[in-house]
Amino acid sequence: MQQPLASSAPEPQKTCHGAIVSKYASLATDDRPPTTDRVAEFILDIPDGIRNMTQHPGDVIVGSVVVTVTKPTKALRIKLTFLGQQRVYVRDMSNQASLLNYTNVDYTIFDKQLTLWGRDLGKDDTAANGPLETLQPGTMRVPFSIKIPRVNYPSSIKREKTCRVRYVIWAILERPGTFMDHTILTDKEEIHFEPIAYPTRPREALQINNTIYGTLETSTAHIAVVVTGGIVQLPAVAGDRVAYQLEARTQLDQRSVTNSGNQHLADINQCVIRFMRVYIVERLKARGLIKGMDHTQAYSKDIHAVTLIPTNSKPGKVSNSESVYSSNGHIRLPFDMCPFDSKQLERTYELRIECDVVDKSSLLDKMTRQKSTYTMHMPLEICTVSPDTFDAAAYQNAYTNESLNISSIALPPHHKAAAEPKVAVGGWELERSFIKWDRLNPTWVELARKRNTEYI
Repeated sequence: MQQPLASSAPEPQKTCHGAIVSKYASLATDDRPPTTDRVAEFILDIPDGIRNMTQHPGDVIVGSVVVTVTKPTKALRIKLTFLGQQRVYVRDMSNQASLLNYTNVDYTIFDKQLTLWGRDLGKDDTAANGPLETLQPGTMRVPFSIKIPRVNYPSSIKREKTCRVRYVIWAILERPGTFMDHTILTDKEEIHFEPIAYPTRPREALQINNTIYGTLETSTAHIAVVVTGGIVQLPAVAGDRVAYQLEARTQLDQRSVTNSGNQHLADINQCVIRFMRVYIVERLKARGLIKGMDHTQAYSKDIHAVTLIPTNSKPGKVSNSESVYSSNGHIRLPFDMCPFDSKQLERTYELRIECDVVDKSSLLDKMTRQKSTYTMHMPLEICTVSPDTFDAAAYQNAYTNESLNISSIALPPHHKAAAEPKVAVGGWELERSFIKWDRLNPTWVELARKRNTEYI
């Protein structure tokens, strides 16, 4: 019987690294990249120092768009979009069917687009009939810069079912198709923005001398609370330590005595102020246009609360057992406070002082005694630039040079200024680069991502 002819080709190398050797050997003799995806990577690369930093008027946002293709790819353009948008929730008062009929209204602050690569149809409409450009196999990095004008856009904010203001950047890769163009989007990068709020007056103490009257529904309706003292260093900057000195005391409500004629009211010493608290309240005012009619909705939220410690209290005790409540110290303001007015959304702040009054003459147990809360409100001016930066003449407009007056220094809101962000190609130290596919380096995608110039 005839024996089969032996094959002239050598047997494959049987080693533990045989698969790796075979893979690299095929890549060394093949010009095709190690992937079947035509667009292997399309990302928006913004440095961490920009992404994690709060932007202000006049700042510059820089970044780059990175696209990696594995085959020659015809494309229309690579477009960058910078969008500022605000959403408010207002109640439709024209619809009486539902008491909670809230409608969200969206407003576009700006919508800036720029073609980073390819056809720019905004400049030349005849370019649509020209030949398409081709992305060569490799990684292309196109830098960009965004110049924010010196106007006050609303601050980035998100309150559930109340309002939202956000600024996002993303890129779009448009490729031609048979029936319609194909688009690929990068992940949207959100930019945190805060306006610059200048003080309207120099620092001074806020004097307090208010009388808070009780209501008929409470057991201490015949009692009034007088709050005196002051809060210094106002206007304040977010994060400041604000000094205070407050005193609250109970007294008879003379209106109740006169109206009722009852001269046998409870002893004033039996009504004590158990607790005294200070709240920092965020107030939002939303305006929306629904069915051709303007609607306004107000919201409020406590963002910080401090229980004042009595001056003569024992260590670790915050309650009081006297009819006079005295306290002094400092209140640390939250850091994320920034007022603004964007016409559709306005944010301001206020102080709320609460005093809990308890009638000790009640026969009920201490835990079941009914307490009455006396509340007073006052506006709180917050700024992002310290008032100590300016002298008294800046607020009085006494300078002949208008550039020194606070009215000329303060930035206008965006709805009163025509300036918009400027988006440009390049504009910073990073230049446009291209890393070509190299068949001898099968890890070229990772090398391109690391921007290793050795393989350029």
